[in-house]
Amino acid sequence: MLKIFQEFLKRVDVPLFTLMVLIIILGFVTLSGSNFDTSQIILSQILNIFVGLLIFTILIFTNPKILFGYTPLLFFISLFLLVLVHFFGVESNGAKRWLAFGFINLQPSELTKITLPLMIAWLYQNYQNKISILTHFIASFLIFFPVYLVLLQPDLGTSIMIALSGLLIIFLAGISWKLILSSIIILTLSSPIIWINLYDYQKGRILNMLDPFKDPLGTGYHTIQSMIAIGSGGTFGKGWGEGSQTNLNFLPEANTDFIFAVYAEEFGFFGVCIIFTLFLLLIYRIFILANDMQDTFSKLLTVSLGVSIFAAIFVNIAMISGLVPVVGLPLPFMSYGGTSMVVSLISIGIIMSLNNHKTLIAN
Repeated sequence: MLKIFQEFLKRVDVPLFTLMVLIIILGFVTLSGSNFDTSQIILSQILNIFVGLLIFTILIFTNPKILFGYTPLLFFISLFLLVLVHFFGVESNGAKRWLAFGFINLQPSELTKITLPLMIAWLYQNYQNKISILTHFIASFLIFFPVYLVLLQPDLGTSIMIALSGLLIIFLAGISWKLILSSIIILTLSSPIIWINLYDYQKGRILNMLDPFKDPLGTGYHTIQSMIAIGSGGTFGKGWGEGSQTNLNFLPEANTDFIFAVYAEEFGFFGVCIIFTLFLLLIYRIFILANDMQDTFSKLLTVSLGVSIFAAIFVNIAMISGLVPVVGLPLPFMSYGGTSMVVSLISIGIIMSLNNHKTLIAN
């Protein structure tokens, strides 16, 4: 057992692993104090963390060349699952985002946060010596399909995260500034068309960002309650399990998308500074590892996964603070949810696997 543990420590990046574990622990502590009846949720989250860590462990011992070889298959499986969601998905709150496999609900859009960056990085690795406009076009085409399928669910927040993870790789692969500026101009000019095709509730959330108190019992309710929870935490918080906004059920989705508001209410400004520091150090460490990678695939994939995690953290916290529209996005390593937790751990597992084998891959 000692030898296995020693081998495990050799395979993991200790600073990154420590930061990840600390964030998971804080998330679990917050979750366990989020409301009066959490026994089932706690047991389920323990299982989610266990499954995630199991896959994480398998990945750090796996040669990334195997992952690289199966990348196209994994990508098309995730596309197939997204199509299945459209026809056989489980509907909740007016959205189809999950596939039911017995007692397990799988959210394929979360898996796409990994398979799409894998596929785009795979593409540029194979064409690294002859990257052209056609290569960028193919990459954009590959991004379009999963983003469109996720938008149909509808899930605007996740579709933006997926698009960002893919577009970032295109940018890092060396796309010209002319194409970037042209894309920005086209996107700006097409914004009225995009607005027309948004769902009414999505338009309401965007307008709510400007003035949440315009509809305090409707589209502005989530934002107002989360802002109250954050502000009421004060300097040192109300204490674990003592958050009134949470325990009196004023705060919606307290276990998932709004868990940071629960944390801020219970642990206050001091606790927020701690979690911010952990998140920033986590992202910084990922970028340090990315800088040490020795091949195109590893560099592009590590940066993309790192930025994807950072974007999810930023958008989630900005969302509950009223700085961006409410888009229904979980907080990595903290929010309750099997697919989200497992995917977050898989992302770190892939990064550590690439770091372990960087010399082997480069050769």
